[in-house]
Amino acid sequence: MEFSLSTSMGPRWLLIPLALLFVLSFALGLSNSILFYETLPHEIPAEGIVVFYQPSCPHCIAEIPVIKRLVAEGYPVYSINALKHPEIARQFGVVATPTIVILPSGVTLVGEQSYEAIVKAYEEGIASSSGEACGVETYTCGPT
Repeated sequence: MEFSLSTSMGPRWLLIPLALLFVLSFALGLSNSILFYETLPHEIPAEGIVVFYQPSCPHCIAEIPVIKRLVAEGYPVYSINALKHPEIARQFGVVATPTIVILPSGVTLVGEQSYEAIVKAYEEGIASSSGEACGVETYTCGPT
């Protein structure tokens, strides 16, 4: 029995490995560049912006430029891979990724967020942890 790539298939057989490489490059790019390093569970800070992500999540990938901007501007950003550390994700009430938790207030943002929304939540979360009301209806205030 002879095997050949007939002309009926044409170069379409190349699309499968190319598609796999494309998907894999996103996953590898995310795990290598996301959020600069993965925070280990014993390193969860008392104060900061904690980002729960999954390497294969397209919304997490879309969030990378926003998170990089936060880090570049000096915000304390920490990341946790929710797949590697499901117990930590459960502890923080994470049901979807990306989820951003502002500590110590517990303000939670679920889904893709703009830079401005994260900064506002961080600033108001810090204020709410000092006794002031959060006052932001779209956020979940208080401990998660």
